[in-house]
Amino acid sequence: MKIGNIKTTGATLALTAMCFGIAGCSMPGGEGGYSPADAANGAAFRVEASEAFGRLDPVCPFTDDADQLARYDEPRARYAALKEWVSGTPFATDLAIIEADYQQYWATNSVDCGPKDTEEGMIQFNAELEEINIRLNALEQLAGVV
Repeated sequence: MKIGNIKTTGATLALTAMCFGIAGCSMPGGEGGYSPADAANGAAFRVEASEAFGRLDPVCPFTDDADQLARYDEPRARYAALKEWVSGTPFATDLAIIEADYQQYWATNSVDCGPKDTEEGMIQFNAELEEINIRLNALEQLAGVV
């Protein structure tokens, strides 16, 4: 589809519509009340959430081993509980934004993944899980869960 001199895709239009929807929330009569102040206050939250969310659903997993992959279950459950905790707050909008950004990025980009289940990869996998834990701890503190 072409709008003016800009060629767009369906994903771009969906993202644009979401942005207009968020902007409309702070207009008179809008619902949700996500304001510029909320956006500024949510900046640290979005940074932490971006780092956590991308690691919870890796494009290139370090392993195919089901037992190892099950190690994501606990942090994914914590992220889901965080989403529930912030439901109805500006932080919920922040999470929706970073999740949409992640999905949009990987809908239009690709990567060649390296070998799985290597010793080096498993060391990195352990470090990634620790990083997820650090990011989730920060998110929980920012959201007032703890």
